[in-house]
Amino acid sequence: MKRISIVGLFLAAVFALSAMAASSASAADLLARVAGGGSVAGVTFLSSATLPLLFTHGGKSIHCKHVTNHGLFLSATLGNVLIQFLGCTSKEGIVNVSCKTPGAGSGEIHLALSTLFHLGLAHLGTNRTIPAAVILLGKTIEIECSLVKIKVIGNVIGALQKANGEPVELGKSLSAFNLNFQQTANGLQDLRLILMPGSTTPTTYDLESSFSGALFELSSEVANATLDGFTTSGGVATNIEFVEP
Repeated sequence: MKRISIVGLFLAAVFALSAMAASSASAADLLARVAGGGSVAGVTFLSSATLPLLFTHGGKSIHCKHVTNHGLFLSATLGNVLIQFLGCTSKEGIVNVSCKTPGAGSGEIHLALSTLFHLGLAHLGTNRTIPAAVILLGKTIEIECSLVKIKVIGNVIGALQKANGEPVELGKSLSAFNLNFQQTANGLQDLRLILMPGSTTPTTYDLESSFSGALFELSSEVANATLDGFTTSGGVATNIEFVEP
């Protein structure tokens, strides 16, 4: 995979958001830092997954062959990520048609680098300490699948995991880990509650989509992405670790 460096991106935001994160951190926050200590602001990373899917609760779906991400930490809890889904199709009648976002190539669904992610602790049943990240779309994503127009809104939570599916270990130096998005049934995301930085009450996040102008319905992303290639703003490879203050 081609390594893409994002040097100097949103530099002012890096310093401003780093200060905000330091002042607002609470005992329940999940923080990222350079392994051994030090600010993670300005660190970039890569991510990839095969066969990501978008399901609606009514059974419609978009299938993609691959997804690649390029991300940038702005602070210990916040970052930007550029997401590119490749080889995307949806079934229209009895045939599969190519899907794309406006301006992208055939079969490509692009989410701009302005897409935000937040670290936090997800809640599932009685477990309230699941290391996780929520992807915040920030705007309506419009997708064209031949004559079918699809709109996607909302946010989606993924669990931060080791390769074996266990939660990432806090305080451990990591060169790679997974961000796992799963569903309990079509369109019903596994993780929906997350405690955001500085908050004492978990926030509910859902993903929704509308096919051909129909009412929006609950939707889910199914993908298990590997994050790696962590690099400082100076171009030096590094590891990161997750901690609680």
